Amino acid sequence: MLRVLIGTGLLLMAVGFGAAGWQYWQTLPAAEPAAAAETPLVAPEKAPLRQSWLISPTGGLITQDDVQAYLAQDRFVPGRSLRVLRQANLADLLVEGEKLPDVPFLQVLADIRAPRVAEGLCPVLLDGIAQDCAVNAAHVVEGSVDAVAGTAMFQLDLVYRLKDDGAELPDLAAHVLQREAVRLDLDAGAEGAASPAAALGALLASVAAACTAEGVGEACRPIRLDLDWVPGRPVSASAGIAWLDPLPKGMFVAPPLDPATGG
Repeated sequence: MLRVLIGTGLLLMAVGFGAAGWQYWQTLPAAEPAAAAETPLVAPEKAPLRQSWLISPTGGLITQDDVQAYLAQDRFVPGRSLRVLRQANLADLLVEGEKLPDVPFLQVLADIRAPRVAEGLCPVLLDGIAQDCAVNAAHVVEGSVDAVAGTAMFQLDLVYRLKDDGAELPDLAAHVLQREAVRLDLDAGAEGAASPAAALGALLASVAAACTAEGVGEACRPIRLDLDWVPGRPVSASAGIAWLDPLPKGMFVAPPLDPATGG
């Protein structure tokens, strides 16, 4: 009889817990913009490029991912992106009048509301280098929810198209694509470390300076941007830039039959 009573009690507890979770789930806004976190905007479309191959300084072929990141400004492509790893307060994800759910459902809330964490980043890109920008993916980092501190880590991926400066690209077959990494490290108290948006602005300023540095050739463009931000800690940020230099003396290139694959 005792076993029956214990079993019945556990069953009632499970039913009650599940009902509470379902009730919270039903209270989430129906029009929540969660699509950005689950359906990537970057499609494997293959719009024609003026030239589908580029040459490395050693005479080899640049991978198609990098070729499209540099040349395909008519669309979003995976290789030209802003990757952000940042911490955010869970309370900032709530709508007016809403309260944080019980601990077991914090991960669910964080993942559904993850696109909100990317707010403020596209405007920085649009004010600087980008003609267009969109959140391609947004997720909470598994196991990063801190119920005591009320925070979590989020992985964000934004794609963008660069502004057209009106300058014509030179003959691509007579140039090589040079690439360089730009790194930015900010102390926790630095002005650019105050927020992810401020850190991104500082990174874009570093990219602009790098593209005008001595030795950098024509059509310098940022391709990949990376930013790690946690309040009260040093900021780590980097960028990949690429530009065109004339073919080295003695190098003659014949157009390839098959461009280098991605990767």
